[in-house]
Amino acid sequence: MEWTCTHLRYLLAIYTLSQKAPNVGAAAVARALGVSCPSVTRMLAVLAEKDLVTKERYGKITLTETGAALAHQLQAGLRDLERRPACS
Repeated sequence: MEWTCTHLRYLLAIYTLSQKAPNVGAAAVARALGVSCPSVTRMLAVLAEKDLVTKERYGKITLTETGAALAHQLQAGLRDLERRPACS
């Protein structure tokens, strides 16, 4: 399955927000990413089609098992990159 940088960016934002509070809403994702709520709604539909998130109508966003696993792997990879010394 193919994911774009935008898919992964939204997925990581939802994952990060869900680590801080159990109820993640579209408005919180929009604020975190600096995008509009309609943009979040459109992307959530795409992520739901890819079985990465579920969203209750006007409710909270939840990562699926697949979405949570992918986000966890991405975050771990980012942490590894941050720990590496800068290239000269």
